[in-house]
Amino acid sequence: MSWFKPWSETSIPWLEHAHRAARALRRDVAHASPQQIRQAIELASRLNPGPWGGEFQRVHEDSWQGAVVTWKERDEGTLVWVHGGAFAFGSPQVYRAAAVHLARASRCRVVLPSYRLAPEHTYPSAHEDVHRAVQHWSAQGGKMVLIGDSAGGNLALGAVAQMMADEEAGAGALAGVAVLSPWCDLRTNAASVAVNAVAHSPFDHQDAEEYAAQYLGDHDRSSADVSPLLGTYEGWPEMYLEYAEDEFLAPDVVELSLKLRQDQVSLTVRSEPQAVHGWQLLPDFLPESNRSITALAAWSRAQLGLPPLT
Repeated sequence: MSWFKPWSETSIPWLEHAHRAARALRRDVAHASPQQIRQAIELASRLNPGPWGGEFQRVHEDSWQGAVVTWKERDEGTLVWVHGGAFAFGSPQVYRAAAVHLARASRCRVVLPSYRLAPEHTYPSAHEDVHRAVQHWSAQGGKMVLIGDSAGGNLALGAVAQMMADEEAGAGALAGVAVLSPWCDLRTNAASVAVNAVAHSPFDHQDAEEYAAQYLGDHDRSSADVSPLLGTYEGWPEMYLEYAEDEFLAPDVVELSLKLRQDQVSLTVRSEPQAVHGWQLLPDFLPESNRSITALAAWSRAQLGLPPLT
């Protein structure tokens, strides 16, 4: 019997203490700015380019900016993944390794849009950038699956809502929408804020308030464009919802799943009993991340009408 256990199987208390220490260090000792945290995350991501065979091509066009990721030049379909990061962090580079894993598991190209980040750029900058990128790819012919995690899930849902409201925006190109631990309620009285489950999160209710305020400013948080939980989903394409049952955003995601079923959306829900928020980005290290990538790839292929991989 091996003494080693994957991160997800180790005892919870030490992890909770570690996250508490990280929050105190970031806020009370280092006083790290969003720009400093952003730079640290970017530098760390460069240590892991993803599995061999992955291609990462940066794109700078008038209609969209970001990167296209493929594995061994396979491009059987298109998956557009909007990155998370509390509207202040994240980039295609940060998501490179996870995108290569998803491209390998799905045999599809993974599109990673860039968007302007807070606090330098406030609402609706990120929403506008993501909407333009999704419109660009919806106009390329064929179907696509739109994916978003955390704040990226918020932006992805906002982009789809705009497309559904505008018949000329190309909503028919959406084969499915997948949101992973979406930050879907930015109100100060959101269920996630009240519960404040932080054992598996380096962020807490104080961070949620800070980053929401940095991006939204005085914009109404009860507006469905920034709190998608309050929107309507009648007539939407098939959806995939994933979350960890003990993560900070879980209460809001559960409410979103109830809302989707109420609006009769064809819905697949997948959960992990315990996982660090954003675990999907670490398939090289976390077994739950591998499970997530495999499940998301299989669901995406099915929505695109592609045969299962053996």
